[in-house]
Amino acid sequence: NDFIPYEIIEGDYDKGMVLLADHAMNLMPAHYGKLGLPQTAFHRHIAFDIGIEGLTRSLAARLGVPAVLGRFSRLLIDPNRGEDDPTLIMKISDG
Repeated sequence: NDFIPYEIIEGDYDKGMVLLADHAMNLMPAHYGKLGLPQTAFHRHIAFDIGIEGLTRSLAARLGVPAVLGRFSRLLIDPNRGEDDPTLIMKISDG
């Protein structure tokens, strides 16, 4: 599989700051398809944080700091949940 789950934006690590955008994109590894959902679901907030990718890229460039962007949809798995969190993989989202 050639799916890349994250993107690193390089910057000056000596500035002591790294920006994180864990829900930056709404992409899915091909073998998961669309999880049985309509394509329109992937354009909504349930799939990713709308606008955060552009904001993070802009802030990283202006501040000269590195950033990490999550490329996969939170409909697949939510990367800011603990391994034992029952909402790590959502069974129901937004009805």
